[in-house]
Amino acid sequence: MAFSRERILDALARLPFTDAGELALILGEPLATVHRALSALLQDGLAQRASHGTSHLPSSHRYYLTRKGIADAADALDYDALSDFVRAYPVSRQWLALLIRRMDAVASIYRLAATLSPGVDGLETQVELQHRGRFDAVITLRNGRSFGVVRQGLALRRRSLYDRLRAIAEYHHNRRPSMVLVLVPSPWEQRLTDEFCLNAELRDCYVGVENRETLEGWERLDWISSNWVVGRIYRTLEQVVSEADTGMWFHPEAPERKRASLPDPQRMVQTAPAFGLSPSEKRALDLITDHPMIPREHLARWLGVSDGRLSQMTRSLVNDWKLVEQHGKRGDVRYALSDRGIRYITRRDRAQLSTTMATWSTEDAADNQGQPRPLGHRILTWQRQTGHADGITWFLSELAAEARTEDARELRWSIPTARADRAFNRGEDAIAPDAVGHLLADGLHVPFYLEHELRARHPRGVAARLRPYIRYYRSDAPRDDQPPFPTTLFVVDTEEVAETYADTASRMPAMTLPILVSSRELLSYRGMLGRSWRPLWDAERAPLALRELVAYEWDGLRRRMRRQETQQTC
Repeated sequence: MAFSRERILDALARLPFTDAGELALILGEPLATVHRALSALLQDGLAQRASHGTSHLPSSHRYYLTRKGIADAADALDYDALSDFVRAYPVSRQWLALLIRRMDAVASIYRLAATLSPGVDGLETQVELQHRGRFDAVITLRNGRSFGVVRQGLALRRRSLYDRLRAIAEYHHNRRPSMVLVLVPSPWEQRLTDEFCLNAELRDCYVGVENRETLEGWERLDWISSNWVVGRIYRTLEQVVSEADTGMWFHPEAPERKRASLPDPQRMVQTAPAFGLSPSEKRALDLITDHPMIPREHLARWLGVSDGRLSQMTRSLVNDWKLVEQHGKRGDVRYALSDRGIRYITRRDRAQLSTTMATWSTEDAADNQGQPRPLGHRILTWQRQTGHADGITWFLSELAAEARTEDARELRWSIPTARADRAFNRGEDAIAPDAVGHLLADGLHVPFYLEHELRARHPRGVAARLRPYIRYYRSDAPRDDQPPFPTTLFVVDTEEVAETYADTASRMPAMTLPILVSSRELLSYRGMLGRSWRPLWDAERAPLALRELVAYEWDGLRRRMRRQETQQTC
């Protein structure tokens, strides 16, 4: 098919806000050809472009039809009435408002569709963004292989995601694409979601982490799926595509578009936070979402920016876009989502507004006894446990800052308290760490659970805090959750309490587990990555640095830590 003016208008009407590289791969045309056609539309005033980036995708120019371009496209594609065109294509004011609100998710879907596409010989890929329903989008290749995409954003609860996947598992085969691809925020949710898909018997489902490497990696083993025969399988996108059934052309039910008003795309883009915020500002917004009421100094350390740069970012978030509220006075400034910010992340992640408001809102409300309290339960939790919450963000921000000083060190990801709980042994037991994360320290991968403990200070309380982890490490969950094995880090306030942990552990025969303890005193002095951690499996040993865990291995059969054989023979 010749690359005509009608084709570029049709493509840009079907795929608003794609960049030139994605559009070229989806259409199966050379980038130079597509770029030349887009430039012609820009010159004629039929298209416009806006810069957009996310915390995991770099900024790029995304193209869309102007009001004049929509009218020209309707005429070029033989529509008698402009209203018929905006009803048939996703270019109405209602559709564009929806896409702009979900723009960060839409960008990930376009990038994934571009990677899945052959990108040659005019082999065009169909991308249908879903207005409602269980899928966020359906991607269909030229040979009929189709992929339903489901995305979990930070505002979407794990339970809500599982409800969508459970409904998809119950769909009739002709309502299901060949494959279901699930995008989640971190490897922690990736493995838990994969386990759910297995238990729900959701076949042909692969789960990947929403980052640039996964979205663009054709040959990376980033997608996982489990079955009862061989367990968890890691696949590349190339393998996922080859395993999808061909010829099963997926035809979703066409929604009835009752409202389709003519848009003003340029004005809509100019007033949208999704386009107005930089990737670094979106990263700051994500941290504030995960850790409401985060202190200013912790946010700066976590982001690795100067106080001046943080002021620029927060001025944009607080004053320009009004997505964040600033609380407190100089010296004790904290940040939380505003009501507008809550609405922004709710629409971006397709969550329920009533649920997100009940989670993050700082609005004044009253409890059952008529006593004042904030509406958001996470704000209420912060009020009741301010020191505990500040200790968690202090540790994670200092760990991120200290790791950033060396090229071979990095805090790759972390999960906040609200999403860190883990049920195991068929739901009979559970752990609820204060955070889950993954550290890279001098080439050593250190997946960890964080317990910032301020209350258990005596032997009886210490033993009670350790018992859930004894049951956890005796199960098969650690190997599945964070292979090869996760380390649990207890942070207490003084060295005296740390000594109580070590003494209590030495009297517990089951305490042969990868659990370490340190105090804020010692961590502030020696650093997070220094020799600050006492191993509870060998309480008499001098403190270790986390990188020194390379000398140990987890014996899953005997459920104990031991020195590696190569180390023992030295």
